[in-house]
Amino acid sequence: MRQATPLKKVILDMRTNTICWNPMEAFIFTAANEDYNLYTFDMRALDTPVMVHMDHVSAVLDVDYSPTGKDFVSASFDKSIRIFPVDKSRS
Repeated sequence: MRQATPLKKVILDMRTNTICWNPMEAFIFTAANEDYNLYTFDMRALDTPVMVHMDHVSAVLDVDYSPTGKDFVSASFDKSIRIFPVDKSRS
């Protein structure tokens, strides 16, 4: 449905650098945030994240899903790349 105003907004404490949609579950997306975490949201319930993924020690710059949608990779300002399972909070 298209409207002139947003239906719902997600406001996080710090800046979100990028988001990526899950290729197998079209209503799930993950946001890479400046507070060293990644947040996975469900579009049907944006009040709270489905999962908070931790392990980076600096701002997360990028995120991308695997073609199967079961894992995703994130890159951080601390020069590390981490692979997370979708259903786990740690890499």
